[in-house]
Amino acid sequence: MKTPKTDSVELINKVLKIALAGSGVILSVLHFIDPIKFPKIGSYLAEIGLPFAVDFLRLFNIKFSKRFQAAYLLFLIPSMLLGICFDWYKTLYIFGQPMFDKVAHTLSGVVAAFAAKELLETYYEPIDKKKFKQGFSYLFIVCFVAFTAAAWECFEFLYDSFCGGSMQELIAPGVGDTMWDILGAMAAGIVTAYPLSKKK
Repeated sequence: MKTPKTDSVELINKVLKIALAGSGVILSVLHFIDPIKFPKIGSYLAEIGLPFAVDFLRLFNIKFSKRFQAAYLLFLIPSMLLGICFDWYKTLYIFGQPMFDKVAHTLSGVVAAFAAKELLETYYEPIDKKKFKQGFSYLFIVCFVAFTAAAWECFEFLYDSFCGGSMQELIAPGVGDTMWDILGAMAAGIVTAYPLSKKK
């Protein structure tokens, strides 16, 4: 029997999925009405599909908790909807600088760390049937965050190269911007991994 807490998290997930996907649909329609004001059709379509990414992974028997799904969906609001679709990466200034991109990448490190923790607990079974050591858990989480950050930057590069996008030029093009994005995510992952790696 589901507890009221579980039911409330599931309800939040459903509301967030509908809101995020719905915003993608609305923005896609607006693109065809006024493509000059709403030019990012690829991002709008991604906004429709990304809320269901965790559900898609279930087809490969990769499962995450309802709480992690809620965190992932909440992360899509600043990183995708506000940052890309509404241009906050370019227009929102923090301390006089366009730093929202770095904030989003740092938050991505936290989300990736929680994803790594769940994957570790769900799919890793030590040979001696005991709980994994804290050091290994910490290393796995940090490495997973680093891999996720690097993989995202590779995706941005390939998207820009083959689809004519400008994901790597939202703020400033070049290796420096890419490296600071990765370092921001890794810094968050290194800090977040410490409490997550502790034995229960």
